Amino acid sequence: MKVLIVEARYHGSVADALVAGAKAALEKGGAIFSRISVPGALELPGAIAIAAGADEPFDGYVALGCLIGF
Repeated sequence: MKVLIVEARYHGSVADALVAGAKAALEKGGAIFSRISVPGALELPGAIAIAAGADEPFDGYVALGCLIGF
């Protein structure tokens, strides 16, 4: 299985923790994965849509982002 991790980097320390967990789970499951970054959570759907429209799309997508409200 080929999976794409798309991470929003706006909150870098949170993104690092989310990616670490996702990578651990994918490695445990034996998946092959690639990772790309986008500036913020609002860019996640667009990045996945572009990747899904590629000539060789991935089997799955993991969107990682964090929204913090005050």
